[in-house]
Amino acid sequence: MALKRVENRLERMFERTVSRPFRNALQPIEIAAKIAREVDLSRRLAPQGMLSPNVVRVWIGPDDAARFEGFQKALVDELEESVRQHAMGEGYSFVGPVKIEMFIDDDIKVGDMEVDTEFVAGPSQPRLILSDGRHFVVEEKPLVVGRHPQCDVVIDDANVSRQHAEVWRTTEGVAVRDLRSTNGTFVNGHRIQAVSLTPRDEVVIGTLRMRVEVA
Repeated sequence: MALKRVENRLERMFERTVSRPFRNALQPIEIAAKIAREVDLSRRLAPQGMLSPNVVRVWIGPDDAARFEGFQKALVDELEESVRQHAMGEGYSFVGPVKIEMFIDDDIKVGDMEVDTEFVAGPSQPRLILSDGRHFVVEEKPLVVGRHPQCDVVIDDANVSRQHAEVWRTTEGVAVRDLRSTNGTFVNGHRIQAVSLTPRDEVVIGTLRMRVEVA
């Protein structure tokens, strides 16, 4: 699972800080878990499905902040990806781009943190989110998905055709089209030729699953 790979990278950040002092210090995987819980608690039901907050603010103490010095940006990037992958797994969509902001609060003790979430509308930036952790911005020019190395989205799978399918942005959202592949393109378990997608739809090509993240 892609979310598990994100967790593994966060655990490696834990290993980079484990030799530092502070016995009860905050660890990256704990921050990700707390954010996921707050996202679930803050979700909203909308006509197009369940919405997830897309802006998350995290406050940590100065001692924990010092331990993360030197890889704060990498930590924020991984936490943002953990939100995207969690939302993908739960079928949530966003009203704007995902953003994590981290702050230092002198009153917060080692190992503690505070998290706040918010729905912040932003420009529409549809993205194709793959179950292996990769993601691609979807534009009007189609993203070609296939086994050929020159495809925009390369899938190393013998069950995938050299040019298998394409995903592109339309005036109404995002669509996927099968390119006469041998083994087919499936949306929600049904083999398709061409269809519009919503964030709730799951596309399967070979062994790879993918969803559309629409802000």
